[in-house]
Amino acid sequence: MPALVTSELRARAVHLAEDVVGDVLRRAARQGPDDVLLRTPGTGESWTAAELLADASALAAGLLELAAPGDRIATCLGNGPAPVLVQLGVALAGMTLVPVNPRSRPAEVAHALGLAGVRLAVAAEDVAGNPVADLCAAVQGVRVLRVGSDWRAALPSAVPGRLPVVDPQTLAQVQFTSGTTGRAKGVRITHAGMVATGAAFADRLGPTAGRVWCNPMPLFHTAGNVLGVVGALWARAEHVVLPFAPDPVLEVLAACRVTMLSAAPTLLDLLASRGVPDLPDLAVLFTGGMTVTPAFVDRVETAFGARLSTTFGMTETCGAVLQTAPTDPDDVRAGTVGAPLAGTEVRVAGPDGAVLPPGTPGELWVRGERITRGYLDDPVATAEAIDPEGWLHTGDLAEMSSAGHCRVVGRLKDVLKTGGENVSPVEVEEVLVAHPGVALAAVVGAPDPRWGELVVGFVVPTGADVDPAELDAWCRERLSPFKVPRRWHLVDELPTTASGKVQRAQLRAAAARA
Repeated sequence: MPALVTSELRARAVHLAEDVVGDVLRRAARQGPDDVLLRTPGTGESWTAAELLADASALAAGLLELAAPGDRIATCLGNGPAPVLVQLGVALAGMTLVPVNPRSRPAEVAHALGLAGVRLAVAAEDVAGNPVADLCAAVQGVRVLRVGSDWRAALPSAVPGRLPVVDPQTLAQVQFTSGTTGRAKGVRITHAGMVATGAAFADRLGPTAGRVWCNPMPLFHTAGNVLGVVGALWARAEHVVLPFAPDPVLEVLAACRVTMLSAAPTLLDLLASRGVPDLPDLAVLFTGGMTVTPAFVDRVETAFGARLSTTFGMTETCGAVLQTAPTDPDDVRAGTVGAPLAGTEVRVAGPDGAVLPPGTPGELWVRGERITRGYLDDPVATAEAIDPEGWLHTGDLAEMSSAGHCRVVGRLKDVLKTGGENVSPVEVEEVLVAHPGVALAAVVGAPDPRWGELVVGFVVPTGADVDPAELDAWCRERLSPFKVPRRWHLVDELPTTASGKVQRAQLRAAAARA
């Protein structure tokens, strides 16, 4: 990649013959009809490409007897075969998927289904004690298909006739943001955006992804159903779907001879701390959703004996926009979120929108096919996020190297100001997780009448509690005094969203109460 004069880069678009999600499934069935493409160890079931296309087509035909192309179909399901089949069936039927976290509370379910105009929901009877099917049924005008132990019986099926022709620019999904602040917004995602992202993501991972791909990421989020479902279909991988839990993952890694594991940083760290057995087939790890430090990369790569690929993305970018490759040099994998995916433009901009020189922090802007078409029924929020030239203003602070690799250094709103000095939480967190006694760390600000904000550190120890005085000394050797946390909280875990992002709003509230 040539040296850059400015922090702006356009990754070449790749023309794809497949431009809707159904095309990706049909491509896989055409190229390898007998290849196993889906396996769910929890149910003992598997599907070849031909079987997956046949079942998804029959489901699409069944849905078309209950709803019309363009209608919005909600899913409230835990990981398993049902959400994958429903996602593909909805896509083939030309309908719009509205995936909802099955652990959502009543007000959250009502908000999502009401805002999206859902008339049909496929919902589990119970997920971790949450009667999500009843919550959906309580929303006026919503018909519920209840999924119990026999998930096949709950789903409609019919002999497929001629399925609708789907426009690549129509909505494939309405995804709800994690909602760390305020009401969750409905993000409008197109078929073209999903296909472009799934294909570019899988291609960046390389040929290893085309063998056995283990995915415990939630299938109601873009990390699970765009990067996972569509990415694995594009790679024609054996997609192994299972719940987010360490014990099943460890069992599957060996039993299914997994070559690629997709997992949130919290799960990778938890597995690494438990001790990973020898896994000669495992070659690639994938993660994203929160800041990945050099110390974290070294720890998980050493524990798993595999190379890590990290992505930066948002729901608004179909889950990925920048990504490191497993073949990237160590410094790129450990210190950046890589280069733009195919068909993406990236800019690091100053407050006035001007492109900044390489190495200078500014707001990360992105543009391209995978960018959301805006927020559902919210033109004000859409205009605030996407400018008239189509740039999505991410709100993330980043800097670009002269080789075109980006490093995310924080959020604009997360930068702390203490005693007139700016503090990047990411910088402090990187120092903290380099300490051998620290597994995870998050830094936030707490209101203070004298300093404006105090720097507060939340730390998850690797084992026995670590002494805050030791952490203070560690930081003072490596940071300017004003960047060192003034207060410490040792915690068992950090609060995260379903996509693995640290919920800093919760930590700020906890710091303010202390």
